[in-house]
Amino acid sequence: MPEAVARALERRPELVALRHAEALQREGVTSARAGYLPRLEGYVGYGARKSMFSPEVGDEVHGWEAGVQAVWNAFDGAHTRGKVVEARARLEQAEVERDDAARNIELEVRTAYSSLVEAWEVRESQQKTVEQAEEALRLAVSRAEAGAGTQLDVLGAQTALTEARTTRIRALREYAVARTRLERAIGAYVPTLVEEGTAAASPVNGNPD
Repeated sequence: MPEAVARALERRPELVALRHAEALQREGVTSARAGYLPRLEGYVGYGARKSMFSPEVGDEVHGWEAGVQAVWNAFDGAHTRGKVVEARARLEQAEVERDDAARNIELEVRTAYSSLVEAWEVRESQQKTVEQAEEALRLAVSRAEAGAGTQLDVLGAQTALTEARTTRIRALREYAVARTRLERAIGAYVPTLVEEGTAAASPVNGNPD
């Protein structure tokens, strides 16, 4: 169960999208808070101006200019503060949406996992029922051949075996449905569970706990 929940929280696409949205809102807070700090602006250009050392009006000095200036809007009418408050509110909303989605996904995984375990147990019990019905049919046939039983006993055993096999098919279907639901809840393919004819202790990886 913990592994299934961890995989779901890591891989479910809607939760991944919400984490990205939260990260963007967090960057938005940082960007809004930048308004409290001075801003450096650089400039570069090519220009011409009248020479300060020449009496001639037409004398000009041509050349490149470059520099850096600091701009600090210390009094902006609380505009920056408003932007920060708004950005923090959006971040909190994104966090709430992420937490809600995580809780819903965890509940979905736990429910799907419990259903899978239950379906696996039913499937295993129905397999034993089929085996018992097959043995009962074998004994009924043996008794009938030895004269200790009747054909009616054989027919009854055959009917019981057919019913047991039908019930087992239903159990296999429910097991497949439960497995698919768990795969969808996790957001990834679930490793092959108990296969027919193999010894196993659990519906997933060897231990239902």
